[in-house]
Amino acid sequence: MKPFVVCDGGWTLRPTSSREFDLLMTWFPDPHSVEIWGGPVFRYPFTRDTFLEDCHIDMMISYSLLDPDGLLAAFGQVYERHGRGHLARLVSNPVMRRKGAGSRLIEMMIEAMRNEGSHDEASLFVYRDNVPARECYLSLGFRVTEYPDDAPLRERCYFLTRPIDTPPS
Repeated sequence: MKPFVVCDGGWTLRPTSSREFDLLMTWFPDPHSVEIWGGPVFRYPFTRDTFLEDCHIDMMISYSLLDPDGLLAAFGQVYERHGRGHLARLVSNPVMRRKGAGSRLIEMMIEAMRNEGSHDEASLFVYRDNVPARECYLSLGFRVTEYPDDAPLRERCYFLTRPIDTPPS
């Protein structure tokens, strides 16, 4: 997979810069917020080095969504998992939550995967108790799918998939 820049109505999805990682670190004030976002092995408290290491920045494409004013609105990563473009560590800027930045991030990341052309389907995990995120994903056309045998947290997470070329319902 290779990163793509996607622009839509003044919004820009592009690879994450070092400065944006620094800002992203401020969005997680406690261990629970980090776990919901990064999973149970993501370290907290973190340093810049452990944050970048736990983000696996050398193994995943990290994307920043910038609003029309150039402000960091959301962040997400993508990598290949079981032949799908797997979305990971999706998060909206705390001041922009419930304002559509997360939905826009996901749609633009899927557009980047469509441009890249190597996957027919997108996937992601969501904690079962993260109702706002799950509702967002379902509204974008994702559906709960059979859980992968090799994935941890079966009792705590749902596995969702969506065809790349299917628009939200």
